[in-house]
Amino acid sequence: MSPTPLHQFVQHFTGANAAAAARATARLALVLTDPEAYQIEFAEELAERGMAGALPAQELRDVALLDTLLAEDLAWESDEQDTSAELAEALNEILAQQGQGLALAPGALAGRRGAGPEQLDAAQDALEALGQALVLFTLDSDVFPLGIVADAQAEAVRQQADTLGFGVTVY
Repeated sequence: MSPTPLHQFVQHFTGANAAAAARATARLALVLTDPEAYQIEFAEELAERGMAGALPAQELRDVALLDTLLAEDLAWESDEQDTSAELAEALNEILAQQGQGLALAPGALAGRRGAGPEQLDAAQDALEALGQALVLFTLDSDVFPLGIVADAQAEAVRQQADTLGFGVTVY
């Protein structure tokens, strides 16, 4: 049996971590097929985000994607107070969880000034050297929700996200 389009999409974020891919696929399948059941099952997580009541379908899908990857340590919510070292450490944790044997070199983001978008550009430059691409999850938030995919798969990730109804920006 070939993997479903959802499973293929999830694998871009989970890398070699097959167990995480299976759990993430199952969780995201729920939000795509039965949003109401998803909201009931994950009501506590949604409440922690300050989200109560029925959510618009797009917002729910986007939050579900991020929360699913956060639960698997495959995403990070960066804010403007994160130092370059903290961001590099978070990205390395994602790479380790993906099981690809990749890591940013110590100090890869050292000396980079600026927070927010400037820091994300520096992170993308460092990841690009590893053949990886930074992903920004589309949420109306005061943080930058981030993930990592293979740079060679960036266009496939964009297309699959669009087809499945998830909002992502791949650098």
